[in-house]
Amino acid sequence: MDEAIAKETFMKKAGIGSSKEARAFGSGIEQGMKMGTSITRSISKKATYQLVKQYEKDQKQHVLFRMYDDGSLNYHDIELIRDGKDIKIADIFVYTTGEFLSETIKGLYTQMKDVMDNKSVKSSSANWSQKLPEMRQLMSQGKSEEALAIYNELPSEIQRMRAVQIIHVLISSGLNDMSKYSAAIEEYKTLYPNEPNMHLLLLDGYIMNKEFDKALDGVNQLDKMINSDPLLDYYRYLCYTLKEKPDSAKMALEKLVKNKPDFEDGILEMIVINIDDKNNAGADQLIAKYKLNSSFDQEKLEQVLTGKGYTPTEK
Repeated sequence: MDEAIAKETFMKKAGIGSSKEARAFGSGIEQGMKMGTSITRSISKKATYQLVKQYEKDQKQHVLFRMYDDGSLNYHDIELIRDGKDIKIADIFVYTTGEFLSETIKGLYTQMKDVMDNKSVKSSSANWSQKLPEMRQLMSQGKSEEALAIYNELPSEIQRMRAVQIIHVLISSGLNDMSKYSAAIEEYKTLYPNEPNMHLLLLDGYIMNKEFDKALDGVNQLDKMINSDPLLDYYRYLCYTLKEKPDSAKMALEKLVKNKPDFEDGILEMIVINIDDKNNAGADQLIAKYKLNSSFDQEKLEQVLTGKGYTPTEK
């Protein structure tokens, strides 16, 4: 994806103008448009980036990708165009931000210009843009405290930017501190109420606050926005489990495993349910299937079986 962005089309959509500051900002953005590199740096080795569907809207072709990383979820809705003989990316709707990437870039430029025009904060804000990818990289490495330390050093004007607020929420979700996470969520909701990305961004927060009905409604609303992704049944399963509705949870999980037989976390949960239900034949069948997939974490399976005190029947 590093070479896939139609840079001229993208920058035109961003509409940041042609002033000296805009040209300098645009030049920096163009040099940093390495989408593939950015994605692989922001996720762990066990993460997946998979095509969900291809569709047409307003006579434009789109492909929807899902990013899943140990329970963390995001979607990229990519708008395609023809650029000569090539197929290029015109723009990307990022679900965690709730807007197109071009809109994010335009917002960053507008807010940056306002901040940089303020001489009292100009010197302290000069290198803030370099801190965003650094924070994201630390997040992907599980170093949430270090990422938060960088955020705390940013000028308050920068911290209030929408894109930076979203990063703050995501960083705080990785902390072992519910109060900091709740504070980050409340700050974002206060600064940017009624945002379209709330369903996805606040999903973890709803669960941590034990607002399970809101979490389930968020999953269903997200599914409507996407127009269906079978993997979301995994999150329905989690919500129903937390709501102590085992029958509904099992139905959601069975549907998930049927439609997403390559989803590791779903199969593990189904193995546990079969063991708990004394369905040894079903558990053994799934365990054998799990072991045949070399990309699955076999150590995690052994930990689950040991924890359950279960020994599968050898075939």
